[in-house]
Amino acid sequence: MFKAIGFAGSQPFNDWFAPDTTQRHPLGTKCSAVDEFWGLGEFIYIKSNDAILKGSLVAIGGAASALGVPTAYLGTLLPSTAGQGFPFGVAMAPMASGTFGWLQISGTVVYKTNATVAADTAVAVAAAGIAGTLANGKQLLGTRNTVAATGTNTVSVQTTISSGTIVCNGDYSGFFLGMAISGTGIPASTVIAKLDPDGRTIYTGSAIGTLGDKNCTATGQITMTGTYTGYGQAFVIYPSAQGQVA
Repeated sequence: MFKAIGFAGSQPFNDWFAPDTTQRHPLGTKCSAVDEFWGLGEFIYIKSNDAILKGSLVAIGGAASALGVPTAYLGTLLPSTAGQGFPFGVAMAPMASGTFGWLQISGTVVYKTNATVAADTAVAVAAAGIAGTLANGKQLLGTRNTVAATGTNTVSVQTTISSGTIVCNGDYSGFFLGMAISGTGIPASTVIAKLDPDGRTIYTGSAIGTLGDKNCTATGQITMTGTYTGYGQAFVIYPSAQGQVA
């Protein structure tokens, strides 16, 4: 789990945190944090102005509103438009419009994709808030894809019949909210619906936040596989959407 560096009392960055309607920090606050699997990352605190999903590409550039109030830290889904030039971050958790939370702006990120982009490949915005194959004028600058949607991680876990709770024998490092999971006793089309702050417990479901509809069908110690289906992994440093192409 990401742990803040030199910042006491930060609103959590991790997948188990649910953004809320209470502002915890000044908008635009930046914080560095480290995770034993994902490494060092930097995060920026924003208010959502859109329906944001886990891993969404979120535009954070903006002009002043009609009332003169800065909107630079109101997050909206990055448009799939050529030559826009917006800086963006990657949403750490689903955020309803009007809630506050974190975007990752440097380090290893997990983002939404609609294509299987190969590792060590440039990527582009392909739909609102979603990455995909490279396209002229839409490249995600400061971004390099490192794991394709077919990528996998494995972990040893304990399953319990008729339960939607899976307990890792170690921890769930390398697994994330929304990741597709499979293994003996895990129903088809199961994803990680929720993660526990204990760092070990995974809750199954058919979608993020949907619990109880994908309970295990067997009890035992198994090797569980997590697949990036619908997501990719990239290394980013202050990413932005491509601007004008000559």
